[in-house]
Amino acid sequence: MIKKGRGVSAVMHPTGFKGGGDPDQASIRMKADGTIDLMVGAVDYGQGAKTVLRQFAAEELGIDIDMIALHNTSTDDMPFCTDTAASRVTFICGNAVVNAAKDFKQKVLEFASGLLETPVDELVLEGTKISKKGDPEVTTDYASVGLASNWGGGYIIGNGAYLHCPPAPTDPETGACEFAAAMAYAVCVADVEVDTETGYVDVIGMKSGYEIGTCVNPMLTEGQIDGGAIMGVGMALMEDLYPYYPCDDIEQDNFTDYIVPTTMDCPEMETVMVAMPDANGPYGAKGFGEMSSNPQPPAIANAVYDAIGVRIDDLPITPEKVLNALDAK
Repeated sequence: MIKKGRGVSAVMHPTGFKGGGDPDQASIRMKADGTIDLMVGAVDYGQGAKTVLRQFAAEELGIDIDMIALHNTSTDDMPFCTDTAASRVTFICGNAVVNAAKDFKQKVLEFASGLLETPVDELVLEGTKISKKGDPEVTTDYASVGLASNWGGGYIIGNGAYLHCPPAPTDPETGACEFAAAMAYAVCVADVEVDTETGYVDVIGMKSGYEIGTCVNPMLTEGQIDGGAIMGVGMALMEDLYPYYPCDDIEQDNFTDYIVPTTMDCPEMETVMVAMPDANGPYGAKGFGEMSSNPQPPAIANAVYDAIGVRIDDLPITPEKVLNALDAK
């Protein structure tokens, strides 16, 4: 018999390492043709950092993102990054990039001051153009500044760093402290069908809502959430790292034994983003990468309970566990 159920979960997830002490650095330099190199230590392993960090630089500089090339080739050569983990890169490295862009603009104005023989405080920078206030005929641009600086023995580079707070002070009486740079939130509603004869659980639909501050790149965000959701389905129903726990002598070492979801296992999904900009995030953004796979397992477990009236609190929820639970009931 097929029984239907619906389950709900709500989760929250911190941005950055708990307790503070979580800095990043960034540098922005001008090349001879007036285009920009952005240098960071953060790694992009699919979460979209190379795009989002360039977006922050482009927004702060007021230029096209295609003018910016991001470099993160070596942690020996690039500016310092604490880690590419803890859902921190967008928030922490993003702020470092914004600060580097601000410093870069000031350096551009200082160099252009000599070219235009005009005091810095009389210059205005708009996009790639630098001109004298009230006298637009006195003007230059990034291409001219890049050529003059590089071939003239100069070097225009802006540096920025960000630390949300030093290692967080702790109240000696209560132990209270600021333990995260920001907090993101999500809710998931999962609909399942459970076959009481085979124990098989089929997730037929998931609806999710995410509050992640400012959504910097909607397409990347949706991709991150969809990918995380399928990972959550896998954790809930299939993935069993230690099938013989608590004995860990035999771990899964191949995808024949360690089952993961495929596209055939993807349910219908619908996601909404709620924008509540964070006061400290770059343009209001928060981190959320890890959280994208958090709400699905509890929502699915609750949906199974709603369908068959038994609570399974040991993941993954395999057909064997479902049938054993029904027999015990």
